[in-house]
Amino acid sequence: MSRLGSHRARPTLNLQGAFIRRTDLSGADLRDADLSGVDATGARFRDSDFAGARLADMILGGADLTGARNLTVDQIAEAIIDDQTRLPAYIDRHELIRRRKIAAEGEA
Repeated sequence: MSRLGSHRARPTLNLQGAFIRRTDLSGADLRDADLSGVDATGARFRDSDFAGARLADMILGGADLTGARNLTVDQIAEAIIDDQTRLPAYIDRHELIRRRKIAAEGEA
């Protein structure tokens, strides 16, 4: 049996539009996942890896993203958060608000 290579492609997770409220996904590998439109209100994503994940219109109200890795301000700017959303320490909430205002002005 021939092998085309020893490297196996990692499957990409697609949860687009899923309802995962109050789910504990701490430590999850969410690299390149499509989380667009997911309702993750109150969910836990402590220490999860978000490299390359798509968060457009993802509802993260009250979600816990403490210690999340590879999460960018640009990714979070596409999601829906509230004052109860716990962001990783390296995400500046004020910078996030500034970027959202700039984006909204560009759409007007």
